[in-house]
Amino acid sequence: MGIYKDLNTIERGSTQLYTRRITDTDFDLEDHMSGEVIFLAITGSTDITITLPDAREGLNYTFINAVSPSGTGDAVITGTRITAMGAGDADADGATLIPSSSVTVEAGSVGGERLEFVSDGLVWFCYAHQQKVGSVTFAA
Repeated sequence: MGIYKDLNTIERGSTQLYTRRITDTDFDLEDHMSGEVIFLAITGSTDITITLPDAREGLNYTFINAVSPSGTGDAVITGTRITAMGAGDADADGATLIPSSSVTVEAGSVGGERLEFVSDGLVWFCYAHQQKVGSVTFAA
């Protein structure tokens, strides 16, 4: 056993930007990734799952759908106790405080969708701004 440094971890004292790009592979977020901006660039025809860590006070992640998906795969963001705070388009998922188990950026999205996840230690609050009606959906 020895002392090692995880080279995949960004040191918070560094000047490196906290961004990540997720394409066509499932991904588990971790506590130390809190504060990152995650660009979604889904091009495949298979759904991918992005798993949030357990809710802990202050954890936060921003997702931006960077491109109009070229495949038919959705990005499904899962976590325990997600509360949908509303969507940018009142015609789609306009209700607030919806208990959800997942938030999906649909393959039919047009790019530019933005999702903010913030935890109070008990639940994940999610606010979504969507460019097209139905491009972001919440599932119970």
